[in-house]
Amino acid sequence: MADKKERKYPDWICHECGVAYGGWYKKGTYIGPKVHCATIHQGNCDLCGAIDVPVTEPGDYGYLRARWQTEFNAKHE
Repeated sequence: MADKKERKYPDWICHECGVAYGGWYKKGTYIGPKVHCATIHQGNCDLCGAIDVPVTEPGDYGYLRARWQTEFNAKHE
């Protein structure tokens, strides 16, 4: 799933993608609210394609940054 193309906004993302592309993270450091609840379940990451991993909605990482597609494609060239 790491091919270079236009991707639709993911419904479910894993923790690694949330930290890498989420708005509440800056260079891997959490900068979001002090208190936040999230619902996590075992599933597949719609961004990196990881299978049977804990996933949640992108909103639980502050939604994806505006340039998430460009950043993802650059990281997976």
